[in-house]
Amino acid sequence: MSVSRKPLIAILLASGLFISLIGATPANAAPTVALSVNGVAFNANVSTMPVVITVPSDNSVDALDALRFYLTGITPRTTVVVTAQNALIIPALSTSLNSVKSTAGVATGNYSVGTGTTYEFFAFTRSTALGTITITNGGSTFTYYLKGSAGLVYTIAYTAQVKPYTSTIVKQSAKITDVFGNGVPGVIPTLALINLTSTVPTASNAAGVSEFMLTYPATPSKSAISVAIPAVDVSDLARSVKSISAFIDVVDAADEIAAVAAARAADKTAADAALAAEKTARAADKTAADAALAADKAARAADN
Repeated sequence: MSVSRKPLIAILLASGLFISLIGATPANAAPTVALSVNGVAFNANVSTMPVVITVPSDNSVDALDALRFYLTGITPRTTVVVTAQNALIIPALSTSLNSVKSTAGVATGNYSVGTGTTYEFFAFTRSTALGTITITNGGSTFTYYLKGSAGLVYTIAYTAQVKPYTSTIVKQSAKITDVFGNGVPGVIPTLALINLTSTVPTASNAAGVSEFMLTYPATPSKSAISVAIPAVDVSDLARSVKSISAFIDVVDAADEIAAVAAARAADKTAADAALAAEKTARAADKTAADAALAADKAARAADN
């Protein structure tokens, strides 16, 4: 008696050979990532050694303002996932035909490579703080670090004392930042003084802070100060703050203390007068209420 033969495919499936014949789906190969800035290669895979790029303080993201990422060896029809922290992702740099401004870019994106095996994008930052770019593809994850260097001086911030005392010497500070609020080091602000004297301001530190000592006059008087930087406005961005000016009332400490004491005494006198008036009004109200009550009782007695 002959035994029926099973179909070949069934036999192969039962033996586990069919999968080996058709081949299992291969794992996605890890791509290679090359980094560069204006053609110069970098590694940038250590947080303590980030790539330093200029912030786009001219409102145009150019070659020196961005870190180029070029991926090769990508498995076709896979997706490249890019996530940025304290940085932004753009597909291309600014050109004369396609302007890329400092407001451009996204923080995350999923990019399908189709049938290709390469992908390119750029990352830039508006901050001098550490930024992170994370790339995921084919089961592999890569992390890179970058940070910006401050742009040109754009804004100065300074707050003058409202009523300083005569003959006092007080430390003052001014903060100098770029258009994105990053501290600009090495800048010495210019002072213009009326009825004041000052030391030469120090160069601004990494946080953009510059300090100087201001001496107020020996007698009560009016003074003025202006603190300035050589800023230039950038098109399509907020206007720069080139200077801060303030008029100052220099007062005598004793006179100021006496004035404060007099004001407090006046406030107390007014409060005491208000309290006395309230007590008088309440007493009058009570007298009127007592009289009304007595009249009511007398009327009721007469009716009975």
